[in-house]
Amino acid sequence: MTSAKAMSLALKPLELEKRLTPETEWTMEANPSSIHQTSFRDYRALGVNRVSMGVQAFRDDHLKMLGRVHNSTHALKSLETVFESGFTNVSVDLLCGIPEQTEEDLEKALSTFIQFPITHLSCYLLTLPPHHKMYPQLPNEDTQLSHLLLIDKWMKSHGFEHYEISNFARPGKRARHNLNYWQGKSYLGLGPSAHSFDAQKSVRWKNISSLHKYASQLIDGNSVIEWEEELNEDQIKLEQWMLALRLDDGFPSFWLLTDLQKSRVSTFESQLLVENHPEKENYKRLTAKGFALSDMIIQSLASS
Repeated sequence: MTSAKAMSLALKPLELEKRLTPETEWTMEANPSSIHQTSFRDYRALGVNRVSMGVQAFRDDHLKMLGRVHNSTHALKSLETVFESGFTNVSVDLLCGIPEQTEEDLEKALSTFIQFPITHLSCYLLTLPPHHKMYPQLPNEDTQLSHLLLIDKWMKSHGFEHYEISNFARPGKRARHNLNYWQGKSYLGLGPSAHSFDAQKSVRWKNISSLHKYASQLIDGNSVIEWEEELNEDQIKLEQWMLALRLDDGFPSFWLLTDLQKSRVSTFESQLLVENHPEKENYKRLTAKGFALSDMIIQSLASS
């Protein structure tokens, strides 16, 4: 992790002051193994005001299986350190669908998290390529679905909004940075491998992955862009559906232009995958079960 001193050298205090406002959300991602109170107090003083911590699991055998270097005791201590360092806007990451993971494991992890004043939870289903050695051990689709639905029900019952497929937040604490992606807005990525998007021009690009080559290109005054693409109409349409259906804000009914789209949505509604939005007139959204099957629904609606 970059030290606060290095960060302050990279951006002089006056430059930071020009960029930071009371509305700025500056998130730092961290693993339990990299959290120390002194450095986190420095980050807080520098202007970082949100921490996203990758806990992933609270069973030590699961953490070892996932290749994590921390254990459950270390994760708890690190969470304590984050809050003791003065942070009040804290997100944690959790994985579900881990081999041999039970619903009791998930409930215990969620109960542990909620002992802290966390404001956000990102919960991802463990996915692996077929050639991975752990792939045969993954739970079946019914078990994966039960895990996702349990987390949805549990988090909502504790005051969190299920505002995006894999994300839950206290009211007013949705991740602003990620919402920028999901709402199809422009973003600029700096550094090796970073991606950027110009929403006005529908152009996406990626920087060179190699740190050495990236630095050399900058020193020589050359472009660091590795590839660039302008989205065509079909890609724009697909992403429009994909992004809208990721969020509980849903999509307006007038997007359903064809009889096939209307028919498919009607079928999804009968299967309890899509529902009328409870707060937005003439809008529809995915249910919790629909979120779990979003890939199929997105492809179905975008291609019809």
